[in-house]
Amino acid sequence: MVVSANRFLAEEIQLHTLLQPECPVLVYCSRRSTEAETGAVFAQVRMVNRTDREITTVILQIEGLDPNGTALYTQQDIILAQCHAAPHSLFGEDRMLVLQRDAVASLRITVERVSFGDGTSWRKLPEQELLTAEQAGWRVCPCGMPNPAENPVCDLCGEPLPEVEETVVTPLPKTENLTPEDIRIPDVYQPAQVIREYYPVTVYETEEEEPEAPKWLVILLTILGSLALAAAIGFFVYCLVYFM
Repeated sequence: MVVSANRFLAEEIQLHTLLQPECPVLVYCSRRSTEAETGAVFAQVRMVNRTDREITTVILQIEGLDPNGTALYTQQDIILAQCHAAPHSLFGEDRMLVLQRDAVASLRITVERVSFGDGTSWRKLPEQELLTAEQAGWRVCPCGMPNPAENPVCDLCGEPLPEVEETVVTPLPKTENLTPEDIRIPDVYQPAQVIREYYPVTVYETEEEEPEAPKWLVILLTILGSLALAAAIGFFVYCLVYFM
């Protein structure tokens, strides 16, 4: 069921051009909506499962940016559970994610973690950065889906990709050609859950230093050593004189 347009004030759909090359999920586009009665702000995110496995859970980070690209707020650990995203399919846009009410020019959405139906998972590493298709060396399929250079076919439509020297970069659909029906908003939505993960701390072993002896003990041992050495020398001289 499509909710009446009077309930939500929809803003234009934002097509995302920054990629996470190592990520099994591609964030394709997003849309923000404001509930007319309460003023609550929501986001919907359309993603692509680039793998041959079913995706069950995705954890996102969403940043609200001003026109200069400066982050005005950051929301972490936004969970999309029970996605059941089939291999090479679009998913996620049926979820309503609660956002802060600050006015922003755009959203920057990063995939932090992905769980698969076979029990495995993927996690973003700190050194992994967002890149454009040109920076990552990806090719853009005529359907508009960016693909790694080594892909023989598109991750989404399955069509063969053009050769590198004949790459055809098709402009992404214009927002004015998209209607509210392009992204269906469920009548009953569940706000995004927030979790905290506690990571184990790795303890590195170090060599233990021997305790330092007290100063008075060092002085005493030095005096006793000196007396013992003097006695030994005296005994040696006595023996030498006596026997000669």
